[in-house]
Amino acid sequence: MSLVAAQAKARQVLKDNYVLEPPVDVYEIARNSGIRIVEMPFPDDYENVSGFINIEDGEPIMYVNETEPENRRKFTVAHELGHWLLHEQQIRDDPQKAVLFRVALGKANKDPLEKEANAFAAELLVPMEFFERINDRKSQQELANIFKVSAEVIGYRKVDLSHGKKPAK
Repeated sequence: MSLVAAQAKARQVLKDNYVLEPPVDVYEIARNSGIRIVEMPFPDDYENVSGFINIEDGEPIMYVNETEPENRRKFTVAHELGHWLLHEQQIRDDPQKAVLFRVALGKANKDPLEKEANAFAAELLVPMEFFERINDRKSQQELANIFKVSAEVIGYRKVDLSHGKKPAK
């Protein structure tokens, strides 16, 4: 898999779920993908974990740390959904592959599976097609409000746009 393929998968998921404008309801999309979502406070020894997928009776259950801010939880759901749709077999073989550890936004992650899940999540939450159409003359916070994501996520998408990192069609 590649980052381009991960972005393409996110665009296909949006199309399959008839998402035509922001904001994207990642919870509904995850449920439509057959994933049950459980939000709950994580124990102290999981304090650096934002979310993970566990296989129970053969079915995926996504656990999301409910103590995280709302926009972080949305990103976690999108990221874990990306893991499931891109790396299902690896998750079934090794559930530790689907644990999202809390890291600072923008901090480099060398794990290719994490990079792919992040690329999927970014394209799912802030599709570049929508972003290009809406971006003009709006502040970062206005765009964050439209897409229902953090201003930091919008900042990173603006960087992607300015560097020509448009997803391949």
